Amino acid sequence: MNDNERPDVQYGDRVTIHGGSGNVGIQHNNGAAGDQALPPEVAALFARLAAVVTDLARDGRLHEADRQSLAEALPVLTSPAAEEPRSRRNTLLLLAGLAQSVGEAAAPALGLANQLLALLSG
Repeated sequence: MNDNERPDVQYGDRVTIHGGSGNVGIQHNNGAAGDQALPPEVAALFARLAAVVTDLARDGRLHEADRQSLAEALPVLTSPAAEEPRSRRNTLLLLAGLAQSVGEAAAPALGLANQLLALLSG
């Protein structure tokens, strides 16, 4: 197959620049817009859950792996509006499962995670 017989196929970005100079880079805006406002009650619950998880992550009774999982969840909890809905949901599911396995020490986190899951699913 020579170049004249190849189908017209393009891989990657197609960019058209109209004027200007020194144009470099491409800004991709193909996901959900970040920092979308959450209802105030949802934002308040995320803030409460972040505080509870911060305290729980310092609890010496938890396994190191569990404390690490809690610490990794904090960025989603402290800035939930900047996260994709799927990321928020996955973090809440992780926290609910972890809190249930930890037991009584994590009861407040479990309650808040379940409350947020119900609000966001509903």
